[in-house]
Parts: sequence; C-alpha cells; structure tokens
Amino acid sequence: MDLFQSILSQLKDKIAKDGAVTEDSAKIISDIVKTTITPNQITIVKGVLRIKASPTLKMVLLLNNTKILKALQESGVNIHQVQ
Repeated sequence: MDLFQSILSQLKDKIAKDGAVTEDSAKIISDIVKTTITPNQITIVKGVLRIKASPTLKMVLLLNNTKILKALQESGVNIHQVQ
C-alpha cells in the first residue's frame, strides 16, 4: 500500500505543477495580447503550447508569437512553439 501512496503523491504533484504552468502561461499571454486567455484554453504537450481561440485572436497570437515565446521562456516555461 505504501508504493501506491507514493505513486499517487507523485501524480498529484505533477498535476499541480502542470496546472500552475498553465495558469502562469495564460496570465503571461493575456498580458501581452490584452485580452483574457483562460487556463482551460491552453494545452501544453512536448514544448508546444496550443490555444483554443477564435481566428481573430489566433492572428493576434501569431503577430505576437516572438514576444510570447520570449516571455514564457523568461518565466521558466519550456515552450518552443505557440499554435
């Protein structure tokens, strides 16, 4: 039972860390594009950050792509592409 508790604890820690990264990323992007991006709109997989948004907002993100990447990397988030 001790092994199970250890694995469960590690899983909870990873989920909490991933949630914090998503929240921080949403705040950074929201500040740059001057509109609200929620953590529910963001997924991060293998260094690629994807945002579910309208085509207009996607264009704004594309125009600010370099600025967003730089800000995320400065905050310690390992992202190399924003889609």
